[in-house]
Amino acid sequence: MTATVLLVEDEPMIGRILEHKLSREGHRVLWARSAAEAEALAGAEAVDVALVDVTLERDGVALAAGWSGARAPARGWLVMVEARRPADALRATEAGACGTIVKPFKPTVVAAQVRRVLDGEER
Repeated sequence: MTATVLLVEDEPMIGRILEHKLSREGHRVLWARSAAEAEALAGAEAVDVALVDVTLERDGVALAAGWSGARAPARGWLVMVEARRPADALRATEAGACGTIVKPFKPTVVAAQVRRVLDGEER
């Protein structure tokens, strides 16, 4: 299944790695490097799944949790958190994230997790 993935990440290296891997998996990747850019893309594009950095310039969890209706990703959103900050993962899950990506990550694991969300296995 080809999907549109909204990547909300302000760290260039992480963004490039995920953009490359998810594109190779056949997905269309929209990369927002700021909260404002994420808001604009979420409002203008049909997004299937979003990957949101919890530490985006402002609160990434609040940003993603605030998406609703046509702006919400059709299948849900995953939060990217630092391994040393487990409370962020819990807060994101309570706010509606359907899964957690722990940094550092393996791109193949992230791609598999995106696939599970698209297949309805994570919600």
